[in-house]
Amino acid sequence: MLQQFQDLANDNTSGATELIHKLLALCENCAIGYHVEPLREGFELLEQSQLSMPSLHAVLHILKSDFLPKLHEDEETADAIQYISSLEKILSESGERIAELFAGKFGDPQQAVTLSRSSTVVASLLRLHKKELLHRVYVLEARPMLEGHRTIRDMTEKGITATLMIDAAMAVALAQADFAIVGADSVSADGYLLNKTGTFPLALCCRQLEIPIYVVCDSLKFSPQLRADILVEDKPGDQLLDRSEKDRFAIWNRYFEWTPVEYITEFITERGIFSPDQLSALAVEEST
Repeated sequence: MLQQFQDLANDNTSGATELIHKLLALCENCAIGYHVEPLREGFELLEQSQLSMPSLHAVLHILKSDFLPKLHEDEETADAIQYISSLEKILSESGERIAELFAGKFGDPQQAVTLSRSSTVVASLLRLHKKELLHRVYVLEARPMLEGHRTIRDMTEKGITATLMIDAAMAVALAQADFAIVGADSVSADGYLLNKTGTFPLALCCRQLEIPIYVVCDSLKFSPQLRADILVEDKPGDQLLDRSEKDRFAIWNRYFEWTPVEYITEFITERGIFSPDQLSALAVEEST
């Protein structure tokens, strides 16, 4: 069981929402099998990992304070399992609401560009496809982990027409598209979107080409923390290049970067659709 928590801690290709779903599934399995101590150890492990995903840590905090007290060794765990099921339902209904709101924006078939992997993005584009409002998706690989490969396979398995492109070709992709769509790992209280590296240049290209860029995410992603308080981790350089003995240069490898929210056209959440200048109102509502 602890190995599954380790796998979750090392997962570099799933978005925050998908990681939360995986965490809840692990918690349910622990409750069913009375694995209380591995659960505590797994929580401690996760607290030291995925530091660039505040929403995952927010859920982890909730689970420690509300779920663990319901779980006792060799005792009935129905309440604990029901609690996890209720959280799963909230997340699922949130994703469905976001997808429906997003699809409602369009009346004609569209071509889209997306980057990296977001389960909320995939669900939103699938809803558009089911309404026969999606002509093609251009998927940027998201280097160095190439989670875009998983994204395009998931979409084409559902019948979506899609083309894979390298990140550096984003301007070429956008020249053929009607909009860009990305997910969010976090939105800081001082107005910055944290998402896969490549999101900021994608937003800059969208502004230059006068193409809208949408962020689809649940309101859990809106963090009370400031940008400076959210750690963006450095990743191993050998993921980019195997050094030779003669190499003397530095390697910069970060999966995530900050994009000022004013470069985003709209944020589509389960609470509604918000322009960047309306996000403060959403944050106030979330904290009340």
